Amino acid sequence: MVLTLIFCTVSAASATDFSTQASLYLDRYYANIYSEGDGDISIWFEVEATGKMDEIGALSVRLQQRFDNSSTWKTIKTYSYTDYSNMLVNDKDFYVSSVDYSGIDGYSYRAYVTVWAGKDGSGDSREILTETVVAE
Repeated sequence: MVLTLIFCTVSAASATDFSTQASLYLDRYYANIYSEGDGDISIWFEVEATGKMDEIGALSVRLQQRFDNSSTWKTIKTYSYTDYSNMLVNDKDFYVSSVDYSGIDGYSYRAYVTVWAGKDGSGDSREILTETVVAE
């Protein structure tokens, strides 16, 4: 009887769908920052929706800078989908894009990226803080 109970519990657990879905609109999202050489920085984002969305991508990217000896981060540039057409697209379920910045060698950079997926007048966003990168 104990074996039967264990078997039923294991079978029920394996039949359950454990989804990593973030919301009704966002399935997965990711952002990262890279040093491209000569002080250039690129901030990449990837957004996967739960289905085809009216809009998908990033609403904003807030780039911050810090000199290596400082503990203070300063926002130096904010990218918005209203000013950068490659940040948000229509009628897709997946989108990858980036924005670029000419930084200063030896300074550290990070970014807050607000991803978005929306359909029929509603949607959802999440803010991601990237790792830190030193411009080279």
